[in-house]
Amino acid sequence: MNPFTASIALAIVQFCSGVIMTGLFISTPSERFTRLWALSGVFSALGICVTVAVYAGLAGSLRPLGLLLGNTLVFSSGIVAWRGLRSFYQRQSGDWPWMLVIAYAVSFTALLIGGADFTHRAYLAVGGMQVVFCLVLLEFFKGLSGPLAARYPRWTFGRWIGIVALLILSATHVSRLLLSLSHPELFMPPEMSSLGVGLIYLIPISGTLLLSVSLMMIYFERLLADKQRLATEDELTGTLNRRELVRCGEEALARAVQGRRVLTLAFIDVDHFKDINDTHGHLVGDRVLADIGALLREHCCQGGMVGRYGGEEFCAVFPDWSEAQARQIAQHLLETVRNHDFGHGQTVTISVGLAVLSPGQSSSWDALVHEADLALYRAKSEGRNAFRMALAA
Repeated sequence: MNPFTASIALAIVQFCSGVIMTGLFISTPSERFTRLWALSGVFSALGICVTVAVYAGLAGSLRPLGLLLGNTLVFSSGIVAWRGLRSFYQRQSGDWPWMLVIAYAVSFTALLIGGADFTHRAYLAVGGMQVVFCLVLLEFFKGLSGPLAARYPRWTFGRWIGIVALLILSATHVSRLLLSLSHPELFMPPEMSSLGVGLIYLIPISGTLLLSVSLMMIYFERLLADKQRLATEDELTGTLNRRELVRCGEEALARAVQGRRVLTLAFIDVDHFKDINDTHGHLVGDRVLADIGALLREHCCQGGMVGRYGGEEFCAVFPDWSEAQARQIAQHLLETVRNHDFGHGQTVTISVGLAVLSPGQSSSWDALVHEADLALYRAKSEGRNAFRMALAA
């Protein structure tokens, strides 16, 4: 493949990437990062097309301007893609990245005015893109510990593809720079070597496609994670919703029955919750439920699962927890909630009903819930702020 054909292929790939990113923005116009990624795709496509036109001899006397415009657009596309990734991970970047674009354009202009040859211009282009690759790669790793790290999977396939693409692009540009120092004739147009064509056009085509795919994948992976969370979590408390709790609870119960293991179910109710709503309002009531949900997730999710069963009622399932462990966690939850500051000047308490499936015992989910519910009723009727065990059959 000759340099011109390879450059046309690269231009087509960049154009397609720009179209895909623009389509992503059109589909999600409210997301700032999709706007930035679409703009990045457009800049990259335009920059490559202008550069190809220049080297094809179509610019004529405007060749210096075409070189400046094409290279600056390609560099700008990388900066904009990086800003989009920062926005995706909910990080602010400020306006200083545009200073990098201005510095790059000024440096390239100085090279053109000074009559620098292709090799020296390539040094600047490679160095500039290396800075961009490092920024984007660093952002991928920063996303592992950013504001959203706890809500989404860390090492997703899309992130891995992005990192691999950046490493390929970075290694290609470094190799190009080193070979330009020792064998500049490899990259001199129009008679460019096969190695030069590969390092300048073919490998960047693959890297560009992989990076574009990775950006779309991390976005769709987030959409799928959000969809999964909406389908399984209670929005207010962050615990499992009733449907998911019942599904997981039935599976845990079936495993306990089949394996002849112990399982504990706790039914939890907020005491005098109607009075809290009537006295302080529903917003305070919602905050109370949210805080209790957070406390239950903190203290019940290690080895167990907890969900909101309805209203102010919660349910927790503890596979392999004995009656002694159940009593211990129930007492701990009572004290934790009672001592927690809910911010409205009133002590909040809970009541807990416990039902234990003994090894070798058989029971259905509904029957176990009913036993825990009866134990909860006894705890509330005997003064609240207490736990009771289900009575033996």
